[in-house]
Amino acid sequence: MGWTACWPAHALAIGATAGMIIGMITRTARGHTGRLLQVTIAEVAAHVLMMTAATLRVLVPQAAPQWLVPALVGSALAWWSAAFALNLFVFAPWLLRTRLDRKDG
Repeated sequence: MGWTACWPAHALAIGATAGMIIGMITRTARGHTGRLLQVTIAEVAAHVLMMTAATLRVLVPQAAPQWLVPALVGSALAWWSAAFALNLFVFAPWLLRTRLDRKDG
């Protein structure tokens, strides 16, 4: 089976996995620090970055196979890493301090 036959499954797997990782990071960080489970613009931006990475990873090579390597590098470095860096920037200070409600973590 060639790439053209399996790319839809690959796209679904990448997008679903990436979305679940960002979603669980968000939910867990908010819940374990005593914060409300309400999404902010930073968390939405992380999801958008991750879905952009998945889209670049799958659709660009389909549309322009000669751009496979730049699409992979761009997806991994620019978008995927940016999504996790944004989460690190937002959640690391929360996770290094006491919960807002002073309960055990």
